[in-house]
Amino acid sequence: MRKRAAMCVLRLVGAFLIAAPCLCAAMQGAEPARPNAAAPAPTSWSALTSDEQQLLAPVRDQWQQLAPQQQLRLRRNAERWQNLTPEQQQKIHQRLTRFAAMTPEQRLQAQQRFQAFQQLPPEEKQRMREVMRRFRSLPPEERRMLRERFEAGKPPPQ
Repeated sequence: MRKRAAMCVLRLVGAFLIAAPCLCAAMQGAEPARPNAAAPAPTSWSALTSDEQQLLAPVRDQWQQLAPQQQLRLRRNAERWQNLTPEQQQKIHQRLTRFAAMTPEQRLQAQQRFQAFQQLPPEEKQRMREVMRRFRSLPPEERRMLRERFEAGKPPPQ
């Protein structure tokens, strides 16, 4: 039973590892969909301000392929990000870079996991955050080992 619980936690950690860091930066502060709102028009990269281009540089190559709603959300987020500390901006930049490097299938998977996380009850979300906090506190080598075990479908060591 203990192995089963450990494997369940490891799966949750794996899902969270893939989805949360990448999507939190891109999705944080997203407004709920408004069914009667007019769809925004696509924005060309050259129409962005220099500050927006700098903050959104990791997604430059994908910009034209993004849905207008995604472009708008990212532009709104970029406006908010300008008020963050340089360390926070760097963290967002790294996450956007990681997200931009994903294949379309990986992005879709990450978005689905993010949406699944958003549907969890608050206490389950809190439990997941605690699991992630503990995972992040592990030494890098131990985190790497756990990731490899997760990807191989093996239970964590007891």
